[in-house]
Amino acid sequence: MSSPPWKEASSLIIVSRAAVTDKVGRNSPKTGQQITGGRNSSTACDYRIMMVKRSGLSSFMASAFVFPGGKVEVADYSPKWWKLFETLGLTRSDLEVFSTCVVGPRPPMITEPLTISEAKRDASEDVDYLHADVGLRIAAIRETFEETGVLLLTQPPLSHESTMGSLSRRSTPLVPISDLDDMSIDLVEWREKVRTNPNAFLELCLETGLCPDLWSLYEWSDWLTPISVGHKRFDALFYICCLETEPKVVLDNSEVTTLSWCTPIEMLEEHSQERVFLAPPQVYELSRIHNLPNFKAVQEFALKRQSMGIERWLPVISTYNDGAISLLPGDDSYPSVPDIIGKKPIPDFPQSLEEMRAKAVHMNRLELRGPTCQAYCNIKLDCGHLSPFTYPPITTTVQSML
Repeated sequence: MSSPPWKEASSLIIVSRAAVTDKVGRNSPKTGQQITGGRNSSTACDYRIMMVKRSGLSSFMASAFVFPGGKVEVADYSPKWWKLFETLGLTRSDLEVFSTCVVGPRPPMITEPLTISEAKRDASEDVDYLHADVGLRIAAIRETFEETGVLLLTQPPLSHESTMGSLSRRSTPLVPISDLDDMSIDLVEWREKVRTNPNAFLELCLETGLCPDLWSLYEWSDWLTPISVGHKRFDALFYICCLETEPKVVLDNSEVTTLSWCTPIEMLEEHSQERVFLAPPQVYELSRIHNLPNFKAVQEFALKRQSMGIERWLPVISTYNDGAISLLPGDDSYPSVPDIIGKKPIPDFPQSLEEMRAKAVHMNRLELRGPTCQAYCNIKLDCGHLSPFTYPPITTTVQSML
């Protein structure tokens, strides 16, 4: 049996409490004009989200602003991690709580990780791999370190105060060890090692006597690349992490070339003006995080929501006379059995996007016009999740239809 035509990826949405000087509002980084935009304009928003721009030479989403992350490696599931956790006083039961605390749906990346299935197929003996709820968090932390230099390592919570079982907030603010000035190891050298060999991330943890800060990552969403987008597809699990201060960032200048700390509205405005390119999942996620008015609300929502699980979303795209629609689960027009492999051609219709929107009763979709897109959703989403805010804000006439 052949493998599905995609790889697995793990990504991290880093939300940081804004500095005092930023809370009074900032101008657009491109135009110098003040950004405004509805529910939590940049003048009121006290948090920022890290976005990095992929290299123009990248084979996937070239020049797009994305959340840090990348391809999951077998090294992220290595059985050698069990030994590290054991030396730090963590039992398998302690780590199983990342799975057992979730009462909602589980996507295939968790129940049947493709990365492990492929590794087992090539292995000559059984291997005691980590379970996916741990391995995917390790992958997100490793990739974030490779791309930005932000390193989320920690001592395990001795009292289990931050484990998923009690799921309480940390008693002390999370500080990436890459922000510490008294590190006795060369993180620049280690970062290059990890970039060259993913197994080196485990070696870094053994060297420091620390483990990836699994407890700071809250499960957020799962997006599978549509069948019609490019020659590469990824099943990407998104986590969210809340930091009290903006961490020190040193870009790798190979995979990512530019950094932006922005409010959701700031980045959505840049995108709507075609000054930056955002992939549709980034537009959708920024559009729903925008509903959360402050840093505390983001932190508390992410903490509470993740026990409700997530479902994998496969956007289904069709084209129209003035753009395209990316349908999502729950939309009236979303197929009951979507073509997940890509055996059928992309349908093309003569109507306009506005005409199709006017016909819809239940919407969960992205409308794509050239390089820009907008989210439209008027339904209550599963898994306790937020519905996205449409940006730019829709007119009163359109609003009455939603």
